[in-house]
Amino acid sequence: MGAAVAVRSDMEAGELRRLARRERDGRVSGRLIALANVLDGMSREAAARAAGMDRQTLRDWVIRFNADGVAGLRDHPRSGRPTRMSEGQQAAFKAVVLRGPNRERDGVSSWRIVDLCRVAEERFGVSYRKSGMLRLVKSLDLSWQKTRPSHPKADPAARERFKKGASTQLKEIARAHPDAEVQLWCQDEARVGQKGRGARVWYERGLRPRGTVDQRHASAWIFGAVRPGTDQAFALVLTEVGTAAMQVFLDRFSATLPKRAQAALLLDGAGWHIAGRLAVPANISLIFLPPYAPELNPVERVWLYLRERFLSLRLFPGLDAIVHGCCDAWNQLTAETGRIASLTNYPYLRSVRTS
Repeated sequence: MGAAVAVRSDMEAGELRRLARRERDGRVSGRLIALANVLDGMSREAAARAAGMDRQTLRDWVIRFNADGVAGLRDHPRSGRPTRMSEGQQAAFKAVVLRGPNRERDGVSSWRIVDLCRVAEERFGVSYRKSGMLRLVKSLDLSWQKTRPSHPKADPAARERFKKGASTQLKEIARAHPDAEVQLWCQDEARVGQKGRGARVWYERGLRPRGTVDQRHASAWIFGAVRPGTDQAFALVLTEVGTAAMQVFLDRFSATLPKRAQAALLLDGAGWHIAGRLAVPANISLIFLPPYAPELNPVERVWLYLRERFLSLRLFPGLDAIVHGCCDAWNQLTAETGRIASLTNYPYLRSVRTS
């Protein structure tokens, strides 16, 4: 191992750290931080270990940085080995991956990398190791993701028809209320209870963090409505769900609307939304989503954000604590300027609002 090389001194450690924060390439950012640590007096061995490299590698980066500055910390382009699949084969292979395995023929429910190596060899006559297959799937813009739950009775065609016909329903409401300003709102309920949930957290690589999850069953419900693409929102936290609770929500929501406003309220077909004894206020018109299509309702993303950000990994001693926790979470959400607008700005609803 060669002797340690002094780091050029025309840039201070603080400046290197500022450059590291702005750097998009994580590898370059790590090298900048390692050099900053050296300038701050950390030992070469400790700085290299913190950056995930050995001391000799750090020495090599110091030499390149001294010669070329930050540009010297970037990896040189590599010509690399030409891909084993042609463009046509890659397109066909990607289609196979996206379509997923046939349970009877392939014997699995989802593709693993080792399965894709087998598929490439059996169907395209190309042999890959697992490392090479990983590079291939990443180059095809594929990533390992968890599937979104979908009800077996969900009808994709009905979802598309609703998207195209939503503006027509809004126009019909406008014709029925010619003197009113029609406002599109979206409504839903979220259950929050003692039987909690986990959440993603930052933790040490290779170790799985523990998270406290209660096993009791007391619950409250957040009844919420939002104007998609804006920060306008209204919510009530109630201790039961049903027609009576929905009536309370509609009455309170109706009272908050401007005098000449007509709310076109988009919601699902839950029993308490369509109950015969539900008295819908005159300044609210209901638009029902197709069955089993929660992804069309932007409020679902609001619930996910609330749970991930504020309501996961919580222990609620009783119902009052659940109600207070829900209220606090909603107030924190509405205090974040632009957050609700960002979460609810669905493309198909943008076209509905502007049509």
